[in-house]
Amino acid sequence: MMDKWINNNTISKILALAVAVMLWGMVHLDTGTPSSTLTVSYDNKVIDNVAIQASGLDESKYVLSTMDTDHVRMEVRGQRSVLTSFFADNYKAKLNLSGLGAGTRTLALEPDLPNGVELVSMTPNRVTVTIEEKQTKSFNVSIVPKGSPDAGLQLGKPVITPQIVQVTLPKSQLSTVTAVQGAVDTDGITEKFEQKRVKLKAYNKKGQEITGAVIEPSTVSVEIPVTQQAKSVPIKIVYSGDLPDGLALSKVNANVKEAAIYASQNVLSSLSSYVTATVDLSQFTEAGTRTVQANLAAPAGSDKIEPGSIQIEVTVVPSNQVTDTERTLTGIPIVLQGAGDGTTAIIVAPISKTMDVTVRGPQDMVSNLTNDDISLVADVSGLAAGQHEVTLQLGLPKYITQAGSTDQLKATVSIVGPSTPAVTNPSSDESNPTGSGDKGQERPQEGQTSQGGYPDANSGGNAAAEDKTSPHNGADSSANGTPDSSQP
Repeated sequence: MMDKWINNNTISKILALAVAVMLWGMVHLDTGTPSSTLTVSYDNKVIDNVAIQASGLDESKYVLSTMDTDHVRMEVRGQRSVLTSFFADNYKAKLNLSGLGAGTRTLALEPDLPNGVELVSMTPNRVTVTIEEKQTKSFNVSIVPKGSPDAGLQLGKPVITPQIVQVTLPKSQLSTVTAVQGAVDTDGITEKFEQKRVKLKAYNKKGQEITGAVIEPSTVSVEIPVTQQAKSVPIKIVYSGDLPDGLALSKVNANVKEAAIYASQNVLSSLSSYVTATVDLSQFTEAGTRTVQANLAAPAGSDKIEPGSIQIEVTVVPSNQVTDTERTLTGIPIVLQGAGDGTTAIIVAPISKTMDVTVRGPQDMVSNLTNDDISLVADVSGLAAGQHEVTLQLGLPKYITQAGSTDQLKATVSIVGPSTPAVTNPSSDESNPTGSGDKGQERPQEGQTSQGGYPDANSGGNAAAEDKTSPHNGADSSANGTPDSSQP
């Protein structure tokens, strides 16, 4: 049956026609025009604050000191997809400074854009610059300590290595440099300060740092010695309170004789000659030997005192068993007080304006006396103009009395008024009295002795003393002034 179809001429023609139509369709479909067209979109974009990048300047010799602007505004064009794929910092404006030296000039800017982007406009497209020549100058280095060392210590002069450095800046800035400094932290140091790398900075006269300064070398090595600021002074024992009746001091001995005062040099130079330790006598109620502790007060302005306290061995005995000793202190200065307004008091005799005073008391107390413990005051209150013989007020510490000749101590004083000439040559009968019983001294009247209150540290003396018959017991102690426990 199939063979009949194939051998039929009509069927063969129909098949051939169908194949031809298919081939024609295939050819025309492959070479035909597309049915639709693809469209590409282009946009403009504005980028503000595009940075200007300078390059090519010989920075070993020059510096770009000024530029009238450091950014530009760009308008660019490109495919939307391209423009959205870049950020603002992908756009740049280049400034070529190659081969340029010092001076001011206006130069063209060159846009630097991403691929696929073209420039529409750039504002500004030129920039004015000033190029300065660099200069180098030598400066001494100084070190500024920040903080303070421990109490009683003082910083010495810093040792800096190297001492001289080179500073490079534009000429206009270099002339403003007044100091090259490094700062070190010395707060609380207790020994020599050492730091190998201290960074340096340049400063103007206002103390402002000059940025951009090239310092060579940029760091230095610093050593600062630390010294002890101290002064050793004697410790003086003074007394407060009173012993009971019938008891007297026999011996007083401290385990430490000197104290170290730590302070600045100014404070140390103004310190008095000793510090005091106060013993309260009221704590001793019976005869015997006791060791008590007494604090040492640091003088005003000092940092500390070492030791802060001392041990004092005190021996108290019955009054009838005490053994006194005598001692003469020479050159006690006479202090004038009480001169009225418009008048002047002058010590005419003794010429030295000093006297010797012999005292008596417990051996340890007497041996520790100094001239500062005794006062001689000439009170001229109410005296008229002219020459006068004035009885001196003698101030002594507790349990110390005048010994030797107990004559009243006197001095010749000239009171000079506004129109009264001074007397410079006293008569021979008013010659130089001394505390040793020289001519011119008189015996004290009944009810008077030379023993007085302990001198006030400021006035130099007190009123005349009262007579006491038992200088070692508690009854007489109130008549004698008590030394201030503070630094005299």
